[in-house]
Amino acid sequence: MIRAAALNFLLVVSLASIAHAQDSQSQPQSLGDLARQARAAKSSAPKSAIVLDDDNLPKSKGGAGGGKLSPDKQAYCDELRQRKNPDAEQSCAALAVDMGPEYEDVFARYIELAKNLCAANGGHLPTSEPKDLTQATQWHELMAVSKSFAEVMKPETNLLMEAEKGSDVIRQEEYRELDKSVPDWHNPGALAANPQEKQRYTEITAGYNARIAAHENAAMNEKARGQRFVVDMMHLQQTCTPH
Repeated sequence: MIRAAALNFLLVVSLASIAHAQDSQSQPQSLGDLARQARAAKSSAPKSAIVLDDDNLPKSKGGAGGGKLSPDKQAYCDELRQRKNPDAEQSCAALAVDMGPEYEDVFARYIELAKNLCAANGGHLPTSEPKDLTQATQWHELMAVSKSFAEVMKPETNLLMEAEKGSDVIRQEEYRELDKSVPDWHNPGALAANPQEKQRYTEITAGYNARIAAHENAAMNEKARGQRFVVDMMHLQQTCTPH
């Protein structure tokens, strides 16, 4: 099963560091470096509690589920299966998660540029501007695209952090409101004998139960998106890294 939470945070930070490096005109972090970091994080990260299937895949903005994979995604899915990767089916399910057009377009372009540059440089991304004009143009675009990708992932990071908080925060808020508005809620007998407090208790608990259900549904969707991001990073890293 994909180990999502800790690995996702590490990879988001890795992307942010790429963007910072580009701003300072430093050399971009290589795919090999990211792959090593990802493997280290994966070995120590807790197992994800979410199993992706047709029932809990986030729905696309057009109303459909994950749907048919693009040729590149399907090829990567088939490759994972052929390698008998233990996470193959979870990874293939994650690839069907809709991340929105901006994310999809930026990531697809990153993969395309990385493949071109790796193929032209013996299976490695160049660490400085290539002398070849075509490669130099692609190299500069790759840096710009990686920066754009890091920007796209910033709100995703915040949403995932909120998803990881769980429903305990909302439940504690409920308890504080009950303590204030329904003094007898700890005493079932007293609560049952007070119709007004009983009604208030029912209203408060119903409202918070609805909030918790909405939070848990959103959290499941966001964690599924986090798994998609993790799989995409592995895909990207393996564009140049032998496997």
